[in-house]
Amino acid sequence: MNKPTTLAVALALSGSPSLAQIVTPTNDTDTELSKEIENPVTRRITLPLRYEAEFLDGAYYATKDTFEIDQAVVPFRLNEDWALITRTKLPFEVEPPKKLGDHWANGLSNGYTTFFLSPEHGEGFYWGVGPILYYPATNTTVGVDKWGSGPSAAFIKEDESPWVFGAVVNNIWSIGSPPGDSDRTNQLFLNPFVNYHFAEGWSVGSSPEITANWIASGGKWTVPVGGGFGKAFHVGGQAMKLDFNAFYNAIRPKAGNDTWLLQVKLTFQFPD
Repeated sequence: MNKPTTLAVALALSGSPSLAQIVTPTNDTDTELSKEIENPVTRRITLPLRYEAEFLDGAYYATKDTFEIDQAVVPFRLNEDWALITRTKLPFEVEPPKKLGDHWANGLSNGYTTFFLSPEHGEGFYWGVGPILYYPATNTTVGVDKWGSGPSAAFIKEDESPWVFGAVVNNIWSIGSPPGDSDRTNQLFLNPFVNYHFAEGWSVGSSPEITANWIASGGKWTVPVGGGFGKAFHVGGQAMKLDFNAFYNAIRPKAGNDTWLLQVKLTFQFPD
């Protein structure tokens, strides 16, 4: 990762004195913790670590492995009415060959940080809007070697009900790329989510990551169908949640490829 990228990521993930004004000690139950970890504009620091296995990928129908920081949240209070919520995604991918005779590839794929401007006051409904900063990949086999940006928005309905639902959406364009450049990005990301919460931190739900590659010559959409379950808990005072999910790509660019994927995610929450 180049120095500008490293600096941007460090700023997004680093703390500041303003965090002490937002992140305060809590006595959440495991169920309340589970709900709050799902909030894309939460006022608490979260660090989600995710492994994803995507089956039947590439020319040899092998497994693509992704290890990532998956939307880590660091909030900053701007004043009594508004907060800036940063969410950072950093994926490291191990990819099978895309063509017969090619080699396996690995490296940091395109990560990004979203900067949500979010109101401090809400009653069960919370939202945020703002720009997204897209980082170049370390090589063109695992991603696009260009910076990018675009708009993003998020909302969540979270109250005393066991149901939590919401969505995150963005569209990213490469910066400084001519229209005919093949190494560029113009992609929609849509992540609706719905979860039902039981006692003692258990939950079931679905959070598919729908994408549309607008510049693809063939199929543009990838639409997963599926879901999973999770459990929030405390270990030695540390709040965390473990999630397991499985999805079938009902709509995908190639009929025989990338059919199934499994995800395992461990999320840490850090109150002050």
